[in-house]
Amino acid sequence: MKVYVSNYLSRSISILDYSTLEFERDIKLDENIYPHNFCIDNRQQLAYIPSSLDGELYVLDLSIGKIIDNISIGGKLTNIALCNDELFISNEDSNSIYILDVKTSNPIGVIGVDNMPHGFDIDSINNRLYVACINSIICIDTISKSICKKIDTDFKSWHIKLDRNKKEIYTSTLDGKVVVIDEESLKIIKIIDEFLLPVQICFNYEAKKIYVADMGYKKVMILDYDTGEVLDYINIAGDPQGIQISNDYKLLFISDTKNNLIKVYNTSDNTLIKNIEVGKEPTTILCM
Repeated sequence: MKVYVSNYLSRSISILDYSTLEFERDIKLDENIYPHNFCIDNRQQLAYIPSSLDGELYVLDLSIGKIIDNISIGGKLTNIALCNDELFISNEDSNSIYILDVKTSNPIGVIGVDNMPHGFDIDSINNRLYVACINSIICIDTISKSICKKIDTDFKSWHIKLDRNKKEIYTSTLDGKVVVIDEESLKIIKIIDEFLLPVQICFNYEAKKIYVADMGYKKVMILDYDTGEVLDYINIAGDPQGIQISNDYKLLFISDTKNNLIKVYNTSDNTLIKNIEVGKEPTTILCM
């Protein structure tokens, strides 16, 4: 298993060995590719990188470390997800989700959504894509390619994460909140107002904890899974942005964009295990 990290300012993808926590290599991208969000097709060893600068979707062959294709979509592309051999790409300029067939690289369709679709998460079992827009949460049926549910919000949704055990949606907001929403009804369950600038969220189902990277407080806040109350925090001494938990829930990977590090913590006692140097401004972390 590998850990993949997008480095925005150094225009690269870093690859780490999951078992040894050692840096393996850095894949340098073209000068105009600033990677932020990306996804990986592990079967084909391909990474798909949307560009917010030139409206291009770049296809990176991880085995040879080269860009092998680019697809012109246009606009400010911000996020991407892979489901059933289809790519879903958010475009903040056109307020839409662009859909692409990965086998043929042909466009399938475009779904209009609300203002500034940024973060999203996919429920691949039920074929649902949940999109965080600045003024709404939208559920898209990935089979029919249509909006099936929607809730208008008075908070500024940013990133989104599905709790697959409770069938709940967690969304971080630009006004310092984490809002919990029922996945079926899209009704608000609770609002946790303990943050300054929360970004990404992940769940430790074994220890019943929730981790929230807060760039404002420069901490990772640790919440009780059942109540949402703050139990503890990890002081990052940098700018935490990306966050990912290991499959066995023992390790927490955090990208520190200030110090250009991936910080690895032990989830049992929140101690720092290792700092791994990567490229400039690491953002998204994927374990594949």
